[in-house]
Amino acid sequence: MTDIRIYQIDLDRDNDGVAFEPYGTLARYQGSPDVNPALYDKVFDGAVDASDIEDIYRIFNAEKPEGYEGRSLSVSDVVEIVKSDDIKPAFYYCDSIGFQQILFDAEYAKEPENEKITVVMLEPGKVARTAEIGTSLADLQKAVGGMIEAYYPFEEEVCIVCNDEGKFNGMSPCRAVYDPEGRMMDIIFGPCFICDCRGENFGSLSQDQIKRYTEQFRNPEHYFRIGGEIRAEPYEPKVHDLSR
Repeated sequence: MTDIRIYQIDLDRDNDGVAFEPYGTLARYQGSPDVNPALYDKVFDGAVDASDIEDIYRIFNAEKPEGYEGRSLSVSDVVEIVKSDDIKPAFYYCDSIGFQQILFDAEYAKEPENEKITVVMLEPGKVARTAEIGTSLADLQKAVGGMIEAYYPFEEEVCIVCNDEGKFNGMSPCRAVYDPEGRMMDIIFGPCFICDCRGENFGSLSQDQIKRYTEQFRNPEHYFRIGGEIRAEPYEPKVHDLSR
């Protein structure tokens, strides 16, 4: 995995019209060849599965991680490689062809306003609880312990956001999900949360939804196999398991 940040020009602050312009034309528009970080907003801070910077370009054009709210990666955007085994940590300007390594003082870029949403948090071995989490991708990833995936098993516009590699990276089983007839459809591994998904971004549950889903998924479960079929049995965690 590669830890990155992405910065994009705020068009309302772009008085010189340098958004979407190639690196070599900056001096013509603003009188200086230097990239001005004060024009930029930080639109992403998280981890992606990328082994080179072209992978990052592809991800933020074709795949776009869940929760990403910025524009498709384009000319004039700046990619910061924070930590990577394959890519040199630095700032890279997305040019008309490839990327240019640049100097960029990120302290002058604008941080996003980090709103919070109210969700039902589910964790292996713990009772369901109400939680407030940030809406930045970094906060969403922190809540589930890695890359996020949205799962839509409900009839209403509510989803379960979980770790997209939870079944394969050694995380413990958390909760089973059932269809309206009570048949098990899937088991979620690792921590996850239930939230509203009516809009473009994840949102808060209503008080009624919080009550219903907290009751529905209240207790953790033990899993076992009978006659080739996986069964789940809810249990009450011990007192010391309830500590936060």
